[in-house]
Amino acid sequence: LHTIMATVKGIGKRKGQRSSGLSSSAWIGVLLVGSISLMILMATWFSFSLSVTTTTNQNDGAAHPPEPDLPKERPGADIAKETDTGDGESCPFSSMSDLTDEERYPQANKYRHIVDPPVGGNVTLVCCQTTKGPWNIVVHERWAPLGSRRFLDMVQDGYFNNIVPLMRCVKGFLCQFGLNGKASNKYRSNLQDDQQWLPGGPNHRKNSLGVKRFQQGYFSYAGAGPNTRSNQLFVALEDSPFLAGGSPWEVVFGELVGSHSFNTLRQIYTGYGEKGPSQGFLHKHDSSSPELKKEFPLLDFVISCRVVAHEIQPME
Repeated sequence: LHTIMATVKGIGKRKGQRSSGLSSSAWIGVLLVGSISLMILMATWFSFSLSVTTTTNQNDGAAHPPEPDLPKERPGADIAKETDTGDGESCPFSSMSDLTDEERYPQANKYRHIVDPPVGGNVTLVCCQTTKGPWNIVVHERWAPLGSRRFLDMVQDGYFNNIVPLMRCVKGFLCQFGLNGKASNKYRSNLQDDQQWLPGGPNHRKNSLGVKRFQQGYFSYAGAGPNTRSNQLFVALEDSPFLAGGSPWEVVFGELVGSHSFNTLRQIYTGYGEKGPSQGFLHKHDSSSPELKKEFPLLDFVISCRVVAHEIQPME
């Protein structure tokens, strides 16, 4: 505006006007030029602002790609409140009639089970919620009488309702869980090994149909030797020819049923692998620990488990 004013005053001088004042026409010129200049400045600012916003958004997208599995913040307790209805309806299967005949009365076939599993006795349907979705588990008493009883005791005692970390999940192998801070002091007494119903040794890694010994979705106990089963369990993430081949504690007591359960299993985060939280760490820190969330922000959890159905099957 100073430049504009000087120009207009110069015009006034050339017309014989005093430099200390401007004519009305000169003032109109000043206002007109000033308005045009202001409009140009506003348009330039708006264009610059739009350019900065677009560039920032593009940089955010490149610098912070979406996580493939879970958000960095894992409010486990909040997830539990939102997910678990407390009545078993949070799992698609809530009665034995929801199962197919193959799931309810499993037998060896070209798709699953290397041999016929033991039949009859108490069969229990469990609904578990995880941070990736629901698991329906069928627990068979005849498969592992002691192991199945221990697991059901833990379920009915609310052991898994404390939000238990899926601590050791190795891609293509297994996912181990059971430890959770001070709660881990329960069910630490060792169980005697159940009789192994899967054939052992290198000659039985798979059968003539190509079915591998330890099937995806089988549940068993982790141990450190004979008769060391306690409160640590694992589920097979894929079919394995090696598990239960010579470890007497790896006796299967139950299995996942329903496509929804296997979809959940496939989504469990396995990025930490063998470098997940150690047993010593989880004896000191439970799922609410800031240290756990800080060091393993993508870890998945079992949120809750409950019995939803039960039946006694004939022994034949």
